[in-house]
Amino acid sequence: MMCAQKCDCTEEEILAYVSGELKGDTEFAIAVHLGECEDCCDQAADFRALDLVLPGCCEDDAIRWHRFDTPFGEMHVARSSEGLVRLSWRHGSDNAFVEHVSELLPGRLVVHDPESLSDVEAELREYFAGERSQFDIPIDLSALTDFQQAVLEEARKIRFGQVIPYSELARRIGKPGAARAVGNALGSNPVAIVVPCHRVLRNDGSLGGYTGGLQYKEHLLTIEGRADLLAS
Repeated sequence: MMCAQKCDCTEEEILAYVSGELKGDTEFAIAVHLGECEDCCDQAADFRALDLVLPGCCEDDAIRWHRFDTPFGEMHVARSSEGLVRLSWRHGSDNAFVEHVSELLPGRLVVHDPESLSDVEAELREYFAGERSQFDIPIDLSALTDFQQAVLEEARKIRFGQVIPYSELARRIGKPGAARAVGNALGSNPVAIVVPCHRVLRNDGSLGGYTGGLQYKEHLLTIEGRADLLAS
C-alpha cells in the first residue's frame, strides 16, 4: 500500500538495501518500509532489474561520489575512471548532487563510493589545513567544450598564492581578446579549488566574482596567504 505520509526514504538507502550493503536494524527498517510504500517498492524492483541487466564492465564507466565536511560546509565530490568530474558545496542534499552529476554526464551509472574518493578528501583536507599547496588529483573535463577545457587546464597551472588577471589567462591560451569568454569559462568550472579559478582576478586587480559567493574566493585566497588582495 502507499505511505500515508510523505516518504523520506532516499534512493541511496533503497539502492544500498538492494545491493546488500545494509545490515541489522537498518536493513530490517528498510525492508519494512518497502512493504508499506508502493513507490519505494517499485523503485527497489527497478534497481534489482538494473542490477541484473547491467554488464560487469559498466562499473568501470560508473561515476562515483562522496560527501564530507569542510570549512565550506558539506562538500560533494564525484569522479570518473579518468579523474575528478565534480566538486560542489552548493547542492545541499545527496539526491540533488546525484541528479546534477547525472545531468552533467548522462547515461552513466552514479554510485556512492567513499573509498574510491578517499584521496580526494585527504588532499582537500590538507589544503584547507594549509598543509598542501598543489593537488595531485587527476581531473576529467571531458564534459566541457574544447575552449572551456583549454581555459581550465591553463588555470590549473597558476601556482599556489599567485594571481593573474583574466586578460593574462586569455593571452596564455592564445586568445588575447577573449577575457570575457575566459571569465565565463571559469564560471563553469566543475572542479573549483582543484582547478584554482579563485586565482584569477579582474584586470583592475579587484577580486571579481565567484560562483557560489565571493566569500569563498576570499577564504581560498586567505588560505594561500593573499589576504592583502581582499581590500582591492
